[in-house]
Amino acid sequence: MNREKARQILGEGATEEQVTNLLNEWHKDKTEEKNQYETRINQLQSDLAKYSDYDQIKKENENYKNSQLTEQEKMAKDKEEIAKNLAESRIIVNTAKAKDVLAGLNVSDTLIAKLVDQDEQKTLTSANELKSMLESQKELVVKETTENLTKVNLNPTISNVNQNDNVMTWDKYTKLSQEEQTKFAEEHPTEFANL
Repeated sequence: MNREKARQILGEGATEEQVTNLLNEWHKDKTEEKNQYETRINQLQSDLAKYSDYDQIKKENENYKNSQLTEQEKMAKDKEEIAKNLAESRIIVNTAKAKDVLAGLNVSDTLIAKLVDQDEQKTLTSANELKSMLESQKELVVKETTENLTKVNLNPTISNVNQNDNVMTWDKYTKLSQEEQTKFAEEHPTEFANL
């Protein structure tokens, strides 16, 4: 705020002392407000520094919890981890078996992943069903293509039109008018030379 703005707020009859006092109060309020903001920013930065070690604190907390577990709880946790690893291993092994069944059929990994299950038999059944479906489709396409090719008539069509009608002979050339003979000689010099 400036002196002109302060005079407008206080009115035309305001003294210089009143204007100065208003400006001093206004600046004092702004300084306090700025100090409050800076204090809050410093507090937030301090909190951020404290909490930026969240992963470290989380890890320490997890280690502490693990150290407090009873032997039975530790075994249950280990058992859970073993079950998870076993399930992942079965998926990997069954994926390899499904790929083995579908080898050479150009089946995408995404489609194979949809066929794979933890149950080996279920995975192999799905892979074999897909394989037989693709092979029967391939056989059907080959059969239809072969049938269509055997139906195609490859013999040339016989025409009643003499194939040499478009060939210029000396006989035809002599029957042309003088103008047509000149035009033919200019447009087809090689054929004219062979007459």
